[in-house]
Amino acid sequence: MASTTSNATPVSSTVCVFLNKNLHYNSMFWKENPLNHIFPVLMLQVILSVVVFRVIHVILRPLKQPKLVCHLLAGVILGPSVLGRNKTYMENMFPAKEEVVIATMSQLACNLYTFIVCIKMDTIMLTKAAKHTWKLGVCCLAFPIVLIVSVDIAKQRFFPGLNPGNPFPVQFSVVSSLSYFIVVTRALDELNLLSSELGRISSSITMLNEMVSAAFVIIGIATVQKEAKSAFLAILSLCSFIVFALFVARPVLYWVIKQTPKGKPVKESYVVAILLSTFVMGVTTDAIGASFGGAFMVMGFITPDGPPLGTTIIRKSELILYEFFLPLFFVRIGYFTDLSAIKNWGECATFATIVIVGYIGRLIACLLFASSMNLRKSTAVLLSLVLSLQGIVELIQSIQWKHLQLIDDQTYATSVVSIIVVNAIITPIIEILYKPAVENFDMLRLGTRSLRTTSNVGELRIITCIQDEDNVPSIISLLEALNPQEISPVCAYVIHLVAVASQSVPTLAPYKNHLREFVRPSVSDNIIRAFLNYSEHSKGPVQIQPFQMISPYKYMHQPITRLSQRIHAPLIIVPFFKSEEAHNIDGTLRIFNTNIQATAKCTVGLLVDRGLRSSIITTFSYNMVVIFIGGGDDREALALASRASCQPNVSITVFRINLRGTYTLEDQIEKEADNTLFRDFEAMNVNNGRVECVEWMADDVEDVMKALRSLKSGYDLVVVGKHHASPELQALESWVQYLELGVIGDAIATLDFSGGKMSVLVLEHHHHHDDNNRKFDNCSYFSFT
Repeated sequence: MASTTSNATPVSSTVCVFLNKNLHYNSMFWKENPLNHIFPVLMLQVILSVVVFRVIHVILRPLKQPKLVCHLLAGVILGPSVLGRNKTYMENMFPAKEEVVIATMSQLACNLYTFIVCIKMDTIMLTKAAKHTWKLGVCCLAFPIVLIVSVDIAKQRFFPGLNPGNPFPVQFSVVSSLSYFIVVTRALDELNLLSSELGRISSSITMLNEMVSAAFVIIGIATVQKEAKSAFLAILSLCSFIVFALFVARPVLYWVIKQTPKGKPVKESYVVAILLSTFVMGVTTDAIGASFGGAFMVMGFITPDGPPLGTTIIRKSELILYEFFLPLFFVRIGYFTDLSAIKNWGECATFATIVIVGYIGRLIACLLFASSMNLRKSTAVLLSLVLSLQGIVELIQSIQWKHLQLIDDQTYATSVVSIIVVNAIITPIIEILYKPAVENFDMLRLGTRSLRTTSNVGELRIITCIQDEDNVPSIISLLEALNPQEISPVCAYVIHLVAVASQSVPTLAPYKNHLREFVRPSVSDNIIRAFLNYSEHSKGPVQIQPFQMISPYKYMHQPITRLSQRIHAPLIIVPFFKSEEAHNIDGTLRIFNTNIQATAKCTVGLLVDRGLRSSIITTFSYNMVVIFIGGGDDREALALASRASCQPNVSITVFRINLRGTYTLEDQIEKEADNTLFRDFEAMNVNNGRVECVEWMADDVEDVMKALRSLKSGYDLVVVGKHHASPELQALESWVQYLELGVIGDAIATLDFSGGKMSVLVLEHHHHHDDNNRKFDNCSYFSFT
């Protein structure tokens, strides 16, 4: 017999089920209906939820609709509002005996989703960022809650079925006023804006909101207790649980990391133990009056993100959770959503009023603090839109209100529809209007920077990105080859790239952990200490600024390009991806290579590292060859050789290839610039026995390749530009394997060329990109503190 509210949708049911008979379907030969059994129905729900969602997503994605809207529409279609109007379908798709199964699976999916998202958070970095945005965060919470409570008091008569003392208006006001980290970061990740200025500020604001939400949870636990003593014990138990998680569970997680060999994933037994511990903590919080979700959130916060632990847990859990289990949650949402129950349009108007009033409150707060945070007015408006996004947290709260019978079918359906409408309107607006590439005109006025326009007198600032310890000797040798002197010191911003799973909030911050004493130093410690050791023993002045970039590869380029603009660096050196990474499920370093070339407003060098011979500074010697065909990128290569030519331990061969052909006026201008720079380089090194200039005449591309094959294999480094002022070579760009290396760079980087023993540095300057087609350019101002 079903227990119901004032509507026809069951909230809970008491059903007699023979488990041994109803769990499994025997076979088609028994002439049974498989939908009379629990497991076949569950599998059908999973299949339909995934298929319907995918179809809707394909249809609505051109309209820039987010996945959340597609999931909710799929749930509504599978529920009583559309397909459920067929009685036979409803009886077979949602039988009473199936309720406990789908409820359990959807609740488990939500809790695991919370756990995974919280693992991806760098709470320390976001907390530091929140120190600078806390005033805005407080106002973005206070203004909406005051306005929404006022509307609730004035409009409460439009919520039918609410008895005196019903806590729904108060709870609804609080939930509508808060901006939740899980909701906002998921939406920003889908929009590829997590590392933008908008994403960084909104993430830090929602962190503050999460702290306020935790305080409301504690207050709620205390208020539901019948006695003051029980309330005190409940709060004490919850605080004790948090203390246990921070000072007992977290050190254990770090112990697990220490037991894991470098470069290896965490043992499966440790991962299983951590997941089981999370479930145990969920039982504990449920026993003291809180919810299971609180334990999963706390455990996610204290679990270190990134490799090896956080990445391993996410890889083992994320796919099946997001693609199969989480859609069941939206099926359950749709099961309780009956659009035909919406009859009181005054209540719909109230919901719309509350949403608009909440947005107005956030808009006022964002505009008030826009100038103090160096935000443009348009960015402040879009920030208020981002903070108004709703998602899985509001859905969970709505279904809880329904189960507690605080609201009826109409109010519940209206709340679900309002979430769909809000996200369907806000998300396309943000995607269309937010242009990170032009959000800070101060940065754009700086223009582009290059090695040619950088004076040889004064500090040379270089950003070097390190993927692993194998890159260190090559980068150190290259820095030493650039001839650091008292009049031209080198300042290297060394960034260790730590790839983490998608949706993690990108963080680029100064690295200071190497100053501590560890029994087993991390990979970052070893990399930074190697560069600091080089700085101490270099014959010339070299300053090292260590950083760590923790982010998915697809977001790494944005903070790094912002840093290059801030420090006016003319050169960024990044490692070229390894071949075995080509199909990595988390995105490859190649994505980073492509994005950094497309966005950096300076020269970018891709280093194909074959292991340079000279890595010990005390016995340093270096043999470099520059391939000079012509064009802006080749002139950057020659400018790098010009700096290195003053280093007494560096031998340089400039191999100029003159390609005959018919050139346009623009090509002829490029040719004149090439001739001028090459002759100046020859004149500067006329008495330098370590520099040799060789010219080769070529009639076609085949002659160019013959010239390249004539090179000896004894060079430590081949430097070449990505693009060349040659129509013949440009026509071959569509045929190369790795377009980011260019035609010549791709040919030299192959293992067939000189046995694959020479490292290759491919330089590309920013001016080759079409600003109108810069789809990856999400650079915005980033302030380091």
